[in-house]
Amino acid sequence: MKRTLIITLVLTLIMGAIFCLPANAAQTVEKTETTIEYLDNGDYIETTITYYETNARVATKSGSKTSTYSGSDGEAKWSVTVNGTFTYNGTTSSCTSSSRSTSVYASNWSIKSSSASKSGYCATATATATYKVLLVSSDYTLTVNLYCSPYGILS
Repeated sequence: MKRTLIITLVLTLIMGAIFCLPANAAQTVEKTETTIEYLDNGDYIETTITYYETNARVATKSGSKTSTYSGSDGEAKWSVTVNGTFTYNGTTSSCTSSSRSTSVYASNWSIKSSSASKSGYCATATATATYKVLLVSSDYTLTVNLYCSPYGILS
């Protein structure tokens, strides 16, 4: 009786471990990091990196980096985002895809142009926004670079 109970307990623990491993391997956590750069005119650019941490041992990493142009009034005017997917192996890393998106949050602003590119371990998005009041307009350009280290760390 005691031997049967021990064998049953051991089998239950083994089966539980087998069925729990895939669930743990798929666990993903979103993380963000934000920095702010203040400009001479009182405006500022807030840059946020969003990436996903997983406890699975995979050699790919994806994430995004957004720079938002805000006025000295504290209101966001426009933003550009780069999305990148990378492979890494502990020695090198490589960008496998890059895309961009833009948003406008305030009147008198519009996106004039935007582009995305990839090179080596970097995904890049560039956008130019135009601020127009009556007949006067000014262009502002933001370039966002998302880098991946050989260890899968995005910056």
